[in-house]
Amino acid sequence: MDAVLLRIMKPGWLSLPEAGLFLGGLLWVLSLTQVAFHTTHGVVMGYWVLTTGWMGFALFQFGWYANLLELLAVLLMYRYPNRAMVLAVMGVLLAGQSFWFDDIPGGETAMHVVQLGAGFWLWYASMVLVTLGVVFGADEGKVASPSS
Repeated sequence: MDAVLLRIMKPGWLSLPEAGLFLGGLLWVLSLTQVAFHTTHGVVMGYWVLTTGWMGFALFQFGWYANLLELLAVLLMYRYPNRAMVLAVMGVLLAGQSFWFDDIPGGETAMHVVQLGAGFWLWYASMVLVTLGVVFGADEGKVASPSS
């Protein structure tokens, strides 16, 4: 009975960190198709935030750059696990700055953020899942050295 329960909880083809990375990536892609922010001038979609968010550095809004930190952490997680973990945690902390967004600059007037949309929550959940996948999966890639 315990072996069956263990097999259900941890299938041999997908480890828990890999599942976190997969689900995090899936949520990230889904967030692009959803409303990220409800504003006084309408809604802002996730794909629009992805394409224009890099300009946030001019307004001291750095949340978009969490995407780059998370990607770099995933790429480095097996080769440099400690650095990858630091980058992933820094990415989640940087993504947390997005909760402070009050206004999205527009052409003539700024759009005041009224409510966070599903796309925002999917994006933030993806950041957390990817970070958990990196933190708990970084050591799995190490090959044990043969003992003499």
